[in-house]
Amino acid sequence: MNNEKPFSYHSTVLFVEDVERSKKFYTEVMGEEIELDLGKNVGFKNGLAIWEGEYGRNVIFGDPSGGDYSSKKMLEIYYETEDMAETYEILKSAGVKFVHEVVEQPWRQLTVRFLDPDGHMIEVGERMDVCIGRLAASGETPEMIAKSTTMPVEIVNAILANRD
Repeated sequence: MNNEKPFSYHSTVLFVEDVERSKKFYTEVMGEEIELDLGKNVGFKNGLAIWEGEYGRNVIFGDPSGGDYSSKKMLEIYYETEDMAETYEILKSAGVKFVHEVVEQPWRQLTVRFLDPDGHMIEVGERMDVCIGRLAASGETPEMIAKSTTMPVEIVNAILANRD
C-alpha cells in the first residue's frame, strides 16, 4: 500500500488589489524572486503567489464583486531572519505599516509584524537558532534557554554545539 498523500503543499496565494504594486513590494522589500509572471497572477520562487483580486474572485466564485473573501484577518505570512536589526531598518525605510515593532515573544524569539500593500499581515521572526545563540551570548545556560523557549534542552545543546 502506498503511504504517500495524493497531494502536497505547493504555495500560498494572496488576492491583491494592484498586482504591480504588490509585485514591487514583494520583490523590492521582501526580496522575493519572480518565477512566473502571467500578469494577473505572479508566482514567486519560494511558493508565494499573488493574484489580481477581482480576477481571482471571478475565477473561484464566479462573482468579482460579490463580497469580501479575504483571509487578511486570519492569515499571516511568516519569514525568518538572522539579523532583526537590519530587517527592521529595511522595513522602516520601505515605509511599511507596522502591526507592532520588534518585540520579544513569550518563547523569547524576536519578531516584527507589518502589513503588505493590501493589508495582509506578514511576520518576520528571528530564526530560533539565532534566538538561542543570542540568549546564550547574554549568559543564559542551556537549561535556562530550554525553559524559556520551550525547546528541549537536547535541541538547545545541539544548536549551541553547531554554532561553535
